[in-house]
Amino acid sequence: MRKHYTTQRERQSILLRLIFCIRGGAAVEFALVAPMLLLMFAGITVFGIALGAAHNLRLVAAEAARASIGGVTDAERASLAQTTVNRSLSNGAMFRPGSVTVLVATDPTDANVTVVTVTLDAASLGLGSFGRLLPPLPSLLRSTVSVRRGGL
Repeated sequence: MRKHYTTQRERQSILLRLIFCIRGGAAVEFALVAPMLLLMFAGITVFGIALGAAHNLRLVAAEAARASIGGVTDAERASLAQTTVNRSLSNGAMFRPGSVTVLVATDPTDANVTVVTVTLDAASLGLGSFGRLLPPLPSLLRSTVSVRRGGL
């Protein structure tokens, strides 16, 4: 049988108990805070992977530019740069050897400067699944390094 509270004091007592009840408070707080924490963790992880890929790409481009100095012709410089990129990527880099494109050219303003550009399609990093949750990453990661051939 259901108990009916008729006095004002009993009603206030029940109301105060409901207001100051802390059972389940931690679960509610966790339910409110956990999605934001997980989203922040995912953002930090995605940004770290993208930053690491850009840094790794820069190192590979610099190594290819240094290797291209040894070439006598433009074709030989391009071959040396491509071989160096493939060797660098096969030694445990973040991306596979065939996933980057290498462009070697002479600087249009200075014939003694070789410009090596290494480009990576960012889709190969596998971060596309976070596209709806986080700001989009650039579709291409590109690193360009210029190096002077001979002399100062």
